Amino acid sequence: MLSAAWVPGMRERGEVVDAYRRETRALIAARFPIAAAIFLALMAVAYGIEWLYFPARWWELSLCYLGFIAVAGTGVSALRRHPRRSTEIALLGSVGLVFSLVAYLALVHGSAELALLAMIGFLTGQVVQFPWGAGGQCLAALGALLAYLWALYVGATSSLPVPYELFALVSHALMTVIGAQLLESYRFAAFCEAADAARHATESQRANAAKSEFLATVSHELRTPLNIIVGYTDLLLEGAFERPDEQVDALGRIQQQSRQLLDLIQSMLDLNRMEAGGIALVVEEFALDAALDSLRGGLPANWCKPEVTLRWESSDSGTRMRSDRGKLEMILRNLIHNALKYTERGSVTVSAHTDRGRGWIDFAVTDTGQGIDGKDLGGIFEMFRQGSSGPPRGGGVGLGLYIAKQLTDALGGEIAVISHLGAGARFTVSLPIEVRAGGPA
Repeated sequence: MLSAAWVPGMRERGEVVDAYRRETRALIAARFPIAAAIFLALMAVAYGIEWLYFPARWWELSLCYLGFIAVAGTGVSALRRHPRRSTEIALLGSVGLVFSLVAYLALVHGSAELALLAMIGFLTGQVVQFPWGAGGQCLAALGALLAYLWALYVGATSSLPVPYELFALVSHALMTVIGAQLLESYRFAAFCEAADAARHATESQRANAAKSEFLATVSHELRTPLNIIVGYTDLLLEGAFERPDEQVDALGRIQQQSRQLLDLIQSMLDLNRMEAGGIALVVEEFALDAALDSLRGGLPANWCKPEVTLRWESSDSGTRMRSDRGKLEMILRNLIHNALKYTERGSVTVSAHTDRGRGWIDFAVTDTGQGIDGKDLGGIFEMFRQGSSGPPRGGGVGLGLYIAKQLTDALGGEIAVISHLGAGARFTVSLPIEVRAGGPA
């Protein structure tokens, strides 16, 4: 049965193989005690019948059966102690049981023919009972051959020529090896198919959950500013605000909520554009200072709270970039918006440092806000994800950082974050100074 614990993280063939091996080891560990119990039960019946016909051999029969119990018990005990070695232990235990059987047939009965039949039955049982493939079956076949040769060595005789019996045993061994490989291939293919189905089901569930979360969040974030806009508009139309200062305040609130609504719609449009047609780069040469000045002048005044100071720092005023200016500004705009949204007092600092040795520019947006919980850092760049350290402020559906990450990757750069809960956050974007139309220089 396919285990669901590893499916969500299975993304490469190596992980599929490792998971399949774990399932195989667990299956072998579960089957060996049952196989040993069935073997002991069959031998008990056979020895019981033989004791009725040859009561004088009760001592040999009892000794052999105690040997079978000792070998089987040792194998089961070793499996429980070392479950990760279940394949090797089960193989050694099976070969040990067969050697014990051959020893009885050779020493008590002196029959090589019975030993040959026991070996053929042993190899067939290995294919049916245990899914260890051609490798394990080759070792089982080698053990069967050695057991038969040992029976001949201790004096067992046969009415058939020894070369004929050896040919029969080797031929059967080859057929069981081929059969084991075919069964293993079929089982692995079925396992991979089940893994793909489970992965697709998991991805579908995640997509549906993300869709539901997106619709619920967007509905809430759209409804909140619209309700405020409609409410203040109705009050203005009804003449509820008689003094000019009250009317100016109401119009200011309407403007603030309208800008927030516009930012939200713009984020969704940016996302839809990226998801629909990918990210096309418009590469041009421009001055870094000019891009930062343009970005600074285009930031809405209402983003910055009264107790928050927005600072700009640049280490090299003469740097020129060859990149997509619009996407650079969009990355920094989203990071600045995010920092200002979660900072109630203190400062937000935007800095740019040129590393000409590497040919990169490091942009950093540092705030003194509430910070990000460590458990949220791994998923903040995912779509529709927001930190759980506090309630969202100023609207948003968790698209800003996702868009910044996608655009940074498109420009051949890297984005990272350092943050501690209650101690602010620092987002760093490293971009190459020169980007070609097909990617980074």
